[in-house]
Amino acid sequence: MKSTNKGFGGKDKSIKRRLSDDFEYLSQIEKANICAREGKLLDAEIIYRKLIKKGKFNHSTYHGLAFVYERLGRRREAFDSLIHAIKLKKNYAEGYADLGRLLQNAGDIKNALNYYEISLKYNPNLFGAYLNKGNIFAKLGSHNEALDNYLKALEINNKVPMIFHSIGIILVKEKKYIEAELNFQKALECDSNAIYPKIELIKIYLETLNFEQLNNHKLFIDKVGLLDGEEISNLLTFFYLNDSPKKQYLRALNFNKKMNLRNNNLIELKKNKRIRIGYLSANFNDHPVSKVMEAIFIYHDRSKYEIFAYSLSENEDEITKKLKNYFNSFVCIQNLSLSEAVTKIRSDNIDIAIDLMGHTSKNMIKIFNERIAPRQVNYLGYPGTTGVTNIDFLIADEFVIPKDNHIYYSEKIIKMPNSYINSIKYEYFESKKDPSIISLPKGSFLLAAFHQTSKLSDEVVNCWTKILSKTENTYLWLKNPNIIAKKNLMSFFKSKDIDMNRILFAENVDSYEEHLSRYSSADIFLDTFNYNGHSTLVECIWSELPFVTFLGESFASRVGGSILHSLGLDELICESHDEYVDKVIFYSLNKEKLKKIKNKIKVEKKVGRFFDQKKFTKDLEKTYERILEISP
Repeated sequence: MKSTNKGFGGKDKSIKRRLSDDFEYLSQIEKANICAREGKLLDAEIIYRKLIKKGKFNHSTYHGLAFVYERLGRRREAFDSLIHAIKLKKNYAEGYADLGRLLQNAGDIKNALNYYEISLKYNPNLFGAYLNKGNIFAKLGSHNEALDNYLKALEINNKVPMIFHSIGIILVKEKKYIEAELNFQKALECDSNAIYPKIELIKIYLETLNFEQLNNHKLFIDKVGLLDGEEISNLLTFFYLNDSPKKQYLRALNFNKKMNLRNNNLIELKKNKRIRIGYLSANFNDHPVSKVMEAIFIYHDRSKYEIFAYSLSENEDEITKKLKNYFNSFVCIQNLSLSEAVTKIRSDNIDIAIDLMGHTSKNMIKIFNERIAPRQVNYLGYPGTTGVTNIDFLIADEFVIPKDNHIYYSEKIIKMPNSYINSIKYEYFESKKDPSIISLPKGSFLLAAFHQTSKLSDEVVNCWTKILSKTENTYLWLKNPNIIAKKNLMSFFKSKDIDMNRILFAENVDSYEEHLSRYSSADIFLDTFNYNGHSTLVECIWSELPFVTFLGESFASRVGGSILHSLGLDELICESHDEYVDKVIFYSLNKEKLKKIKNKIKVEKKVGRFFDQKKFTKDLEKTYERILEISP
């Protein structure tokens, strides 16, 4: 029966005044607040519900109850309590703002924005509403709208570190590193103990190759996020900074505690006629993950498998159009709320959901916490543990995750018989010459390293410097970085007395095929350490260019070794920095031995298992079938 009791939140102002003088109400509200602060949430709930049952309540009572429900994870009841609050007080700006926040956290962006607008209509000085609106627009990539809302929040309160932090993140995305650094420093002026701005500064120093500042923050980098319950963000950033799988595991656990990713519900396997695989990614476009995955999508056995794509991004291009043809179903779920996305995927009766994102940008990892399939798998896009309880398996190989390292993964490790990563097959032109290398002297030895800037640690660049110092007529050919990184890198080489003319930068090219063609102009490729090249090394080998790698401890630092091992080229795997330097120098002086390795790669391309994409897909399908036989 519908309650007719309107409590003290009705129109009778005299009743409201009586409530403010009611000793029992005031003492019980204080008691509920204390219980909530101390984490005695069920006790707080009982107090609030008793007051409501007695008719002693107003909008604040329901708001307090909503807060308790939210912390208990009972989001539906939290939402309903806030609806009660705004019914009792029509112009209750804070109630509308919290409704917006609940919906934002649930992924219902459209309705969240609507509630924020209503809250600001009733209170134009509501700091949190502007901040959260800014966060929504930032996530949608609408940087101008995000900055407009952040600046309005800043006008209301310029003492909150989070606002400077949020502005800084937008500026980093726009590669305005100097302005971004200033905002993160302002955040730290507001709160010198704030963790997130410090981590964002580390990210800037990585992207601008500021080795001095990275060394100044070494203690922070080594320790942050490791203690139980400690705050941490940007998990992938730390993959570039060290190769400890234990540290990556502890940080992942802490990150997921912060995100409240602790659900452990299960879904029973359905009796589908064919095995249904759902791939989730924001990168079904011109992206390295799609280039590696494309052959798998093509060669899936359609008599046994149905494949579904759930795109987390509306960013589509010619690659997207091509990929869509390979799926039984291709759906963009970017603009769905979390619950809508879960409902949609569950309705497709997927057997195995494959996360191709992990904790990378634009991920929707929370969806896996809700359980969208009986088996959920971390594969390819994130070379480490997610730490998410409901991601059951991680697909790897014997090389990238040795048995002794299994303890540093929340997922069960399922291993492919060969390398975990697929090869690529794209056309390229061996005769194509990049303008930056056409004028090199005869007999030059060209060392290529087309890596993203963040992978270039000072240990890596120091090794490259030693190679250049100990050899003549060698040239280092790099991917062209941002202006600040380029300036810092050249300053570093200059400080080591390296001739600036020996450092070359690859020009931007119009097509992927042109990019691949550049590899054939180099003599050998240099891998990075803490975070190896992944798809870059696949490109490299397909272009018949050998690479030298240093073997680390973490998944991300062992991918180069995995590829070389699968090709039978273990002689190019190094176990120390000195060996790495000596090996590159050795091949620069022994070109006939290097030629033999190149010839071996040519033979492997014709008959080797690494380049057999059909066989790889079959092996992956067998891995999926093994996963279905194992309890999550």
